[in-house]
Amino acid sequence: MPPMKPILTSILALSLLSSLTALSSTDLLPGTAYAASANNAVPAVSKDLLLPLKWQVATDGMGMYDSKPPIMNGILYYSDSNKTLYAKNIPSGKVQWSYKQGEHPQIVTNNSVFFIDNQEQLVKVSAATGKLIWKVKVSERPIEIGAQARLINGKVYFANEYGVVAAYNPVSGKKLWENKNIPMYAGTVYGDYSGVFVVSSTVDNIRTQFYGLDPATGKRLWRIEGLYSYVTYQNGQLLLREQAKTAAGNTATAVPGYQLTLVQLNPATGKISGRENYNLLDDISRLGSAATSIQNSYVYTADGNLDQDGYTLTRFKRGADTDTAPTSYASFGNWLAGPADGMAFFQHETQISGINLANGNVVAFDHPADKVEHLQHVGKAVFAIYKNGYISINHSDTGALLGMINSGSKYPYFGNITIDHGTALIPTEHHILAVALPQEYQ
Repeated sequence: MPPMKPILTSILALSLLSSLTALSSTDLLPGTAYAASANNAVPAVSKDLLLPLKWQVATDGMGMYDSKPPIMNGILYYSDSNKTLYAKNIPSGKVQWSYKQGEHPQIVTNNSVFFIDNQEQLVKVSAATGKLIWKVKVSERPIEIGAQARLINGKVYFANEYGVVAAYNPVSGKKLWENKNIPMYAGTVYGDYSGVFVVSSTVDNIRTQFYGLDPATGKRLWRIEGLYSYVTYQNGQLLLREQAKTAAGNTATAVPGYQLTLVQLNPATGKISGRENYNLLDDISRLGSAATSIQNSYVYTADGNLDQDGYTLTRFKRGADTDTAPTSYASFGNWLAGPADGMAFFQHETQISGINLANGNVVAFDHPADKVEHLQHVGKAVFAIYKNGYISINHSDTGALLGMINSGSKYPYFGNITIDHGTALIPTEHHILAVALPQEYQ
């Protein structure tokens, strides 16, 4: 699964595609989800419930957008507002090394860290020492935002928003090829599928264009455009969600259509090879989709009305143009996150619940407080984040409350939480918080 822009991957994609238009991602469902904002503040938290921080560091906030944090062998790599790259030992909290004029890591391997600096250079340093290995100019213009690098099948692929995709040798830094005619505004680098390198970008913040490139030369092989969002790669096909075009504003005219349409894109040809339609509705003119996920023989989709807050999770039995009635989880409340590890999470009024999707068992979480802004399920820990920046940690199987964290953040904006060496790493807008977790929560 490619990186979500996200939350993207997801967070950026949400804003680009308006408040609730198509965003389909196997990263978003298991990881990050948003609920309707609450006007009330979370009630005062008892000091007895507050968990101590193991350590925290100030950052430039770039890690907010990572689908996977830059961690390798118990070391966290991050950058701060002074343009310094750090390597920090997660168990001890000690800084192993720092590199001035560094930036947020784009690629981390056992031996190397790659980043794009403010001189438009792709830079490779030693993961063990931070010593410079090589650097190469990758852009003729200043890079403001949106440049990215990925290590795929032995090549470092670089993409820049003003319209450049290139490939480099990760050992020497030598440029292998460059294509300056691939628009990458709000773009995503996906990967090599059936011998074709696939990327995408937005056309008008609504429609998406996918490109297939020759990974050996960078030559464009095909292009397809539509109201598509990436779901997954399966059985040699790219699986995309095709969203119906929403009406501008309220309309008195009903627009019939399907709640969910999946299309199969052959990466070798760039042609649509199949289509699956689910649940014909009388009116989809204001239907918005938050996320789509394939789980075994089922497809899950979180949908809502563009004029209302909240999402409802629905499950469909997989199959082309199936007539099988969908399973709705609306009775459990507003969808928050999942499915992940067989569970999905909801909130009804202030009560948070986890649902085992295999048997329907419901886990009620202790200490329901207020409307959740953001929820993540990592390991056996469920992190619920509230409007004032407080975070509760509950056990996913029992609902037991471990405790609360005062993140100090003024806004409930958080990146993907990771557990490494018994430590939960929580990225906020300006910090990374480290909290020790008991073994049963990891």
